[in-house]
Amino acid sequence: MDVSVRMTTPHPVIGVLRAGMLLGLGWVVAAELAWASFGLPWALLLLFAWLLLQRFFHGAVQRLGEAITTETARRDAPRAPDEETPC
Repeated sequence: MDVSVRMTTPHPVIGVLRAGMLLGLGWVVAAELAWASFGLPWALLLLFAWLLLQRFFHGAVQRLGEAITTETARRDAPRAPDEETPC
């Protein structure tokens, strides 16, 4: 039995998640530098801002995933033979 593996491009959500991970690590490093340079209150302020942005980012990724699922289901739904296929 010949089983071939077809390489495909990653899903768009994967790219968004990777970008979010890198941005998240940058905020943690910035908070550490703020702690070393300016003290704990500035580090906590940066971490709090990072937390708020992560919550916003998570919501955006969740909405993107739901929109992709809805669009895929709508596109794959059975149609009448005389109905046009949407672009």
